[in-house]
Amino acid sequence: MSLSEISKKKTLDEIIQKAGGTKHTSYKFGEGFKKGDSYLSRVYRLAVFGVNETDGSTVKVHLICKGMPDNVARRKVFHSADFFRNEINFYTKVVPAWEAFQARQKPVNPFTEYPKCFASHCDGLNDFIALENVSFRGYNAPNRQDYIPLEDAILTMRTLGRFHGISLAFRALEPENFEAAAKGLEETYYNEAKRSWYIGFLGLACNVAKDAVEKTYSGTEYETIAKKFLQPTPLYDDLIKLVSSDSPLAAIGHGDCWTPNFLTRYSKDKHPEAIIVIDFQLARRASIAVDISFFIYSCTSEALRECHYEQLLKEYHQSACALIADLGADPTTVFSWEAFQEEMRRFARFGCGMGIESLPMSLIEDDEVADLDDMKEDAVLTDVWDIKPFKEQSKRERIAQIFKHAIDQGYITN
Repeated sequence: MSLSEISKKKTLDEIIQKAGGTKHTSYKFGEGFKKGDSYLSRVYRLAVFGVNETDGSTVKVHLICKGMPDNVARRKVFHSADFFRNEINFYTKVVPAWEAFQARQKPVNPFTEYPKCFASHCDGLNDFIALENVSFRGYNAPNRQDYIPLEDAILTMRTLGRFHGISLAFRALEPENFEAAAKGLEETYYNEAKRSWYIGFLGLACNVAKDAVEKTYSGTEYETIAKKFLQPTPLYDDLIKLVSSDSPLAAIGHGDCWTPNFLTRYSKDKHPEAIIVIDFQLARRASIAVDISFFIYSCTSEALRECHYEQLLKEYHQSACALIADLGADPTTVFSWEAFQEEMRRFARFGCGMGIESLPMSLIEDDEVADLDDMKEDAVLTDVWDIKPFKEQSKRERIAQIFKHAIDQGYITN
């Protein structure tokens, strides 16, 4: 990552000023992150030190800084400029609109479960964003390979309900302002302009999923229906449709709802008590079911879904409705349980389409992750994400089981 922009005096002073100081005095970069933690950017820790010249007090700000990769091939392969622009727009267009809306509505419990943005720069070459390092408030990411426990899943669904709830209330009460904010986002994954970039990898992902289903549910309707679903070209067509179709329950969605993006704080007796949502590079205006199904199929186990799926949906719904009411809208009109169920029937197959990417990427071992900074100029996405069928039965089952659940729920039909 080029550090020239973020380490400019003007930028560092602005960071300190947003934290209550007047000017910075020094700064220090910390260590980066391991391979596989971020494909789209280089990520570093930064501490900025400053002073308030009025009262003589000192200020210290801990940040997570994401910047464009130094390797030009990596930028090209992962379309880094598009993803950076989208996250910066989320923080500079969506978040201010949310905050202004909440200031007008004066909720008792406003939605604030995201890191504060202290600085950003967007020119397509030297892009960066500097965000509060919430680990200093006790928030940390779980292991990307592990299933999420029930207690954590409930809290995640409640938090996701609030994340969507602010948009549903905003859209109901101030539709023009909501749409103006949402227009700041762009679809970074599923549109015609991205087809040639992504379709090769989608073919690999379909092959991995078909192998998993075939070896787990051979000779069953699950195999038949899943294999019909797992055809790269029509599947990509369907994914475009799912993220672009309007709905009364379309909101500003997160787009990348797997557990590493829900940083959790635990109590002294190890119970989850609060979540901060991070990483909005895939944020989009889309059905709430897109995010929900992504999380359900990428992060929960078959056992948890079989026993607690409806409970998770109800926790989400109740949390969203509570914020909608707190913001002054009528949840029975804006977000009825019946409308929610219909939304899932229409859109929740998305979780399987995205799950065939997110699950293999979460299940690969750290030493199997490609060295992203050793990429060659002519590299393409499949050179880096060259996924193959899993030899381990447990990993195959984890992928196959999402199709069983989606088919049983009627989300994917023959």
